[in-house]
Formats: sequence, structure tokens, C-alpha cells
Amino acid sequence: MVKELFAALPDDPAPPLADGYLDEVLVRGRRSVRRRRLANAGVWAVVLLALAALVMPTVPLDARPAAPARHPSLPDRFAGYSLLTSSVERSAPGRAIAIYGYGNGETFNMFQPLVVGADADTYRRVGAMEERGGALGLLSPDGTRVLVGDDRGATGDLVLVELTSGRRRTIALGAPVGVRLLAWSPDGRYVAYSAAPIGESDGSIDFVESEVLRHGTLRLLDVASGRSVELGSLSGVWTAAFAPDGARVAVQVAAQVHLLDLNGHEDGVVALDSGRGLVAGVGWSPDGRFLATAPWTGGSEHGYFLTDGGDVQFVPVAPQATPPGAVQDVVRLLGWRDAGRVVAATVDSPGGRLSLSEIDLGSGQRRVLSRFDTGKSCELGMQHCEVYDLQLAGGLLPDLAVRHAGSPDRGPWPWMLRIPAAVLLGGALLLWWRLGRARRRRLDTRTA
Repeated sequence: MVKELFAALPDDPAPPLADGYLDEVLVRGRRSVRRRRLANAGVWAVVLLALAALVMPTVPLDARPAAPARHPSLPDRFAGYSLLTSSVERSAPGRAIAIYGYGNGETFNMFQPLVVGADADTYRRVGAMEERGGALGLLSPDGTRVLVGDDRGATGDLVLVELTSGRRRTIALGAPVGVRLLAWSPDGRYVAYSAAPIGESDGSIDFVESEVLRHGTLRLLDVASGRSVELGSLSGVWTAAFAPDGARVAVQVAAQVHLLDLNGHEDGVVALDSGRGLVAGVGWSPDGRFLATAPWTGGSEHGYFLTDGGDVQFVPVAPQATPPGAVQDVVRLLGWRDAGRVVAATVDSPGGRLSLSEIDLGSGQRRVLSRFDTGKSCELGMQHCEVYDLQLAGGLLPDLAVRHAGSPDRGPWPWMLRIPAAVLLGGALLLWWRLGRARRRRLDTRTA
């Protein structure tokens, strides 16, 4: 059948090609090849640029931490929540002016323990705190170190994180105990903490803390040597604060504050009103004359959101001293500018936004230093952000300045975000390239 069909075809020669037809075909062919090569080169250029965009956040142009400025400073506003914030251990931020917990856990547990730079707008997560289940971290007075305990149960060590290098050092405690960090001495040499033997967790989130509050004894850690000693025989230590010269420590047990030297010898007792507690860490005034107290709720402030205001009252260390008047509407006392001025967390009455304010104890005048972004940007935009466990570097407050907040430096992207982003971007570019290639083939077929 096929042979018959071919035999039936006419023997007339094919019609001649139009003038210049072959030249036009060659030109179009060369043009198609050039377009295809240019398209491939463009695709690979885009791929390289995209990979560079992903890699550049992981390799900062200046990997060194911010150099100390002449005066430490506080941003006039804190940056909002971001999943792209790197860790101290991966990218050292330099000395910090503040440490705090930030986020929400209404639907997803998306809290971040953050430090904020004292010399630049650097924000970093403290990885050691995250690895220990969001444990409390204590910021040193000079803002260069964070000491991390463990809120999950008994622990045999603490972790010291250097903010200027990102390095860690483990400090052994001996037999595992429940630990609550209390105060750092002004010179940065000692840390007072309460410790108690504890059993198996009962499942409550504040199990370690409640056990230590009931049975904990005071210990003094020499940070340089890593050696701890027990001070005195007090049991049920609630909170503590060092004297401005670092030679004594005030320790609260029940409604009394015991004044101890660094050898554990007691040289005085200050009685507190019922329902009052010594302000943790920064409760001793810079002139050594007064102790600051806040309403006591029967537990520590660890883990509680900074939303409700109260008052700060002052009691004299020596009976003949006259304390300043109480300061109202304070969420938390955070430190001292000098003997007559304090820095505290306050809440703006119209919008309920958390602020850092300088308060003059004599006149009562307030000056807002900074504000937190508590907008609805947490949990993928479904919840308002909350702040807790806020501390300031107390030794930097006397010389503190306020700087205009610039674009936040969050460091290299976390691996858990960079890898999926690279995969998604690579897949999108590959799909775009294949679709473009198919489109060019269809155009070439129509042209032919």
C-alpha cells in the first residue's frame, strides 16, 4: 500500500525556494541560538544572585562585634519580632544593654530570649537559654556576659556566655541541685544564687523555682574561678541584691532582709512590711542608704509578662536615714542612674505599651527612654508580642545615652530558615527556567 502511494506521487520537481530563503533561515536559527544562550545565562545569573542573597546574611561584611562606644546607649525603640534573628553563639553582638524574653505562646511556642546591643542596634538570641528550655539568664553589670541556669530540673552546672566572642564556659556546681540565680555583684566578680536539692518534677512549670524558694540556701559563685561557697545558714532565700561596693549582700527570707558580708557573717537585719519583697538584683541604692521593695506575690517574677503596674517603696538600711517617697505605676524597677534617679519598666496608660522610663525620686518627673514594639507580629501575626524577664546592664546606666534606633542587625539567618528558603527559591527558579524553555520551543516551532 505504501509503495503504491509513493508510486502515485507526481515526478514534477519541487518548486524553487524563494529568493533569500536559506539566508533568512540561517539568520533566524542563529538568532534562536543566541536567545537561548542569553536566556540560559540570565537564568544562571539570577540563580547566582539569589544564592548570594541567601549566603550574604550568613557572612556579615564585618564579623567582629560592635566596638564599645564612648557612652553606652539604649535604642529609643526596640525592634519587633523576627524569626531571622541569629544567636549569640553564631554571631557575637558585643556588650548588651538589655536582656529579655519576647514573643507569645498562645498557639505556638515562639518565645525568644534576646540581648540588645549597648553600642549598636544588634539583636541576638541566647542559644544557651533556648537549649535549657527558656531558662533564666542573668546579665552582668557591664553587659558582656550572661549566666544561664536550668529551670527544667536539678542541674550540675551553669553556663557562662561571653557576648563579645560568643564562647561558652561551663561552671560545675558539684552535686545536681535546683538553682535560682539572684544577683551579680557590681564589679562582676560574684554571683549570688539560691540552691536546693530537688526530686523528680511534678509537671508544673515552676517546679524548680518553687522548691528553691522554700528550701534554697544562699551560695556565692566566684565567676573567675568557678568556685561556689555557701553563705550563712539561711534557708528559704527569696531574693538578693549586692551593696554598691560589692562587700555585702542583702538576702530576703520571709519578711526580713539579712545583711551579710562575703564570708557569710550577718551585720544587720531590715524588716519589711507584709506583702513586700526586695527588688531582685538591683534593690540596693547606689549610695547604700536604702533598699527598694515591690509587692510580693509569693513567687519570683521569672516568666511573668510585664503588664501590671505596682509601686516601689524604699526602706532605710540605717534607721536614721529618711527614704524617698514611693513611686507609683511601676511594672519593674530595673536599675539606678544615680541615688536620686531610677530606670523602670512602665506601661503607657492610653495604649498599654511597655516603656523604659527614667524617674526622678525627688520630683516624680518621668522621661521615656525607649518603647517596646508589642504589636500583633508574634505567632505569625496572630498574637500581640509580650515582654518578660527584662533586665538592664546596671553598671552601664550612669553613663547611658539614648540613640535613634536604626535598622536592626539580626546577624546571619538561622539554618532552619536558610535551608528551606534556598530549596524553595531553587525550585521556583528551576520551574521558571523550564517554563521559559518550553515557551521558546513553541515560538521556534511557529517561526519555522
